[in-house]
Amino acid sequence: MKRKRMLGLAVVALALAGLVSLLAYRLAQNGGKSAPPKLETVVAAAAPLAVGEQIQAADLRTLALPPAALPQHIYLAENQLVGKVLTAAAVPNQVIVSEMVARPGSGVGLPPLIPAGMRAVSVKVNDVVSVAGFAIPGTHVDVLLTGNPRANNDPADVTTITLLSNVQVLTAGQQMEQTPDGKPERVAVITLLVSPEGAEKLAMADGYGHLQLALRNPLDHGDGKVAPLINGALYRGPERPRVIVRRVFRRAPPHPAPPAVWSVAVISGNQQQTVKFPGAAYRPQSRTLAAGDPNKP
Repeated sequence: MKRKRMLGLAVVALALAGLVSLLAYRLAQNGGKSAPPKLETVVAAAAPLAVGEQIQAADLRTLALPPAALPQHIYLAENQLVGKVLTAAAVPNQVIVSEMVARPGSGVGLPPLIPAGMRAVSVKVNDVVSVAGFAIPGTHVDVLLTGNPRANNDPADVTTITLLSNVQVLTAGQQMEQTPDGKPERVAVITLLVSPEGAEKLAMADGYGHLQLALRNPLDHGDGKVAPLINGALYRGPERPRVIVRRVFRRAPPHPAPPAVWSVAVISGNQQQTVKFPGAAYRPQSRTLAAGDPNKP
């Protein structure tokens, strides 16, 4: 009985050993690796690409990547991107998607960056107005206007208002993106993305006041508008409403129409008679009687 049991165990052990040997042989044939996953060819950037740049064939390359790791709206052939314009910067080996490309016919350079219904307006700035050069493309600013709305020479009437709030900077000078090391650059002109109404305000304010940019936190999307600040309020507290006195000149009432016939009583001694005159001869006159005049009552 023991011999039969031991013989059965030996057969089972031999079968297991053969199975393990077969698995080891197959792994050795495959180099110990599983079958490679299926890859998909996509178009990516071959070099750094700037915003507003027109894509050339030399700017692109293809990459073979797993489909599960790919974003949506990719391009599968380079000829689908040649000639189009980027609306977002790309780094080498970055997969380009349709959201990074402007629509056909939108132009080259700055125009593709302007959304429908918006305008790009450039304003002259200096190192102070441009927030020491930190107002770079992609940042958001408030536009402050300082001027005298009363157009007089009274310094107390100089007023500062928030002309535009939460405005995006499109370009700074000729640079459409910040330097690779992140340092700001001094520029002479800044282009802002505004609505048509904002474009009119900027055009008017640039000629009749002083503009100043206030840098915003990119996470701050509030309105940011406050009450206008009058120069006189800095020294005497809140501005008091001014009382405007207007002089009203009233015309004298017209003289009454002369009577058709008017009469004068003439007294001579103890006799009295009435003399009548036609109304056309009536001419009212006024005379100022000086002091001591015998005719003054």
